[in-house]
Amino acid sequence: MATRVLLADDHALIRQGLRALLERQGFQVVGEASDGQEALRSVEKAQPDVAIVDISMPILNGVDAARELKKSAQGQR
Repeated sequence: MATRVLLADDHALIRQGLRALLERQGFQVVGEASDGQEALRSVEKAQPDVAIVDISMPILNGVDAARELKKSAQGQR
């Protein structure tokens, strides 16, 4: 079974490039987000195995989004 990945970056071109590279390697990209808050919502919906998060994003930066994702994941254990 392929690893399910969520991509979060405010630049569409970066997301497209990462998606192409990952899919060629057998990963399944299950969602994309253009800001930190959208990333949090997308993770809830798509339930990826891994999230690749840009550090500098609008609304909620990647560091804070990653902290929230970690808290959420620990609460599900």
